[in-house]
Amino acid sequence: MRPWLAVLCGAALPLLATAADALPRVMSTNLCADIVLLSLADAAQVVSVSARSQDPARSSLAALARRHASNDGTAEEVIAARPDVVLASRRWQARHQGALLARHGIRIVTVPFPDDWPGIFDSTRKIGVAIGREAAAEALIAELEGRLAALRPAQPEDAPRAPLRALYLRPNGGTAGAKTHVDAVLRAAGLANHAALGGRVGWGRASLEEVVADPPELLVTSQMVHDTAYARAGFSRHPQLRALADGRPALALAHNDWGCSNWQLIEAAEELADGRRRQAHAGVAQ
Repeated sequence: MRPWLAVLCGAALPLLATAADALPRVMSTNLCADIVLLSLADAAQVVSVSARSQDPARSSLAALARRHASNDGTAEEVIAARPDVVLASRRWQARHQGALLARHGIRIVTVPFPDDWPGIFDSTRKIGVAIGREAAAEALIAELEGRLAALRPAQPEDAPRAPLRALYLRPNGGTAGAKTHVDAVLRAAGLANHAALGGRVGWGRASLEEVVADPPELLVTSQMVHDTAYARAGFSRHPQLRALADGRPALALAHNDWGCSNWQLIEAAEELADGRRRQAHAGVAQ
């Protein structure tokens, strides 16, 4: 059993009912907040999670999420449920009146959207403290640090190799440069972010011309089944891009979890690293 899961399930130390009763009651209102709550909270303190987290096409924690009540993220639901703490995004907090919820004794905790691993560690600690689950947060961080370290095997000094230049590309041309969690995932997997090396910072859209003129060595795509970019996927169907894709290796992330910037990004990094190892063993071009 993973260390953080042992703490979460109570395998590390027996949890007394009185201790669980002392924890704040928590409600999360979006998928990214749900993942952090489900990963850290004692089950007894979870008031509800967003309905999206119970969809297995959207979250790998759907089975765990379905053990709890669901919500649609409305202020009316929050006030009616009267949690002690609401985990929400900045966008949710902007749409709702924090002062109104505060009058009902409800504290809003904004779940950060970090762009690097230290930020993910800090965000995990912040939420752990906010919901009274510091030990679970530290166990999760320790596991994450170990898994990141396992992705960094030392290369032989006499045969250094530059990391493969990988371009993350969505069907509509969307991509991610430096200072994004995609960049953190690519680098953790032992890849170089082609968009960042080309000077891109943050999120944006690559033009067909720039991709063809400066092609990457590896294409990385994600199967985000609910991504509305698929409705505007003419970019990915263009003959020139298809020809370019046919001439180089590609990796497609099979899960839908890396849209959130939290501990689950390690699974995306591990999937990419494993994919490259399998390609190398199969003799796919380096």
